[in-house]
Amino acid sequence: MRIPLAGAALTAALASSVTLFAPAASADELVDAADPARMISILRGLGHPAQLDTDEVGDPLIRSEVGGTRFAILFYGCDEARHDSCNFVLFRVGYDLADGLDLERINEWNATELVGRAFRDDVDDPWLELAWNLDGGVTARNFETTIACWEAAVARFEQHIRF
Repeated sequence: MRIPLAGAALTAALASSVTLFAPAASADELVDAADPARMISILRGLGHPAQLDTDEVGDPLIRSEVGGTRFAILFYGCDEARHDSCNFVLFRVGYDLADGLDLERINEWNATELVGRAFRDDVDDPWLELAWNLDGGVTARNFETTIACWEAAVARFEQHIRF
């Protein structure tokens, strides 16, 4: 499979940029979706505001911001009774555009970008999502790198949709 040039350039840039900053957590500590407070701590350590909330069914929800754009981290695979022990997260951001966005621009994003899946809602406004399986945990460095990838994808998506 060929990685689009934008994806390869992003991967190389992010791999080098993550090491430029002091890590927000020990690189060998695992992060998983069962501990939203730890995720918030890392986000804050990376300079992103983050607040724990709950979604409409009672599962955890993190509200945060990258580059001035608010986004949410939704939790899935949670214990249905206790709303904890989650194992999957979904980063999500949506944009309210006066005229929505045409399907061709959404398809172009999905065909050329490595990070983030784009779609339109029922009024043709664009959304960007990044699904991430954290079952069993990932290293803190992996978590930090994924945040950097998300931040870069949000910035590129905003350029792509001319937001």
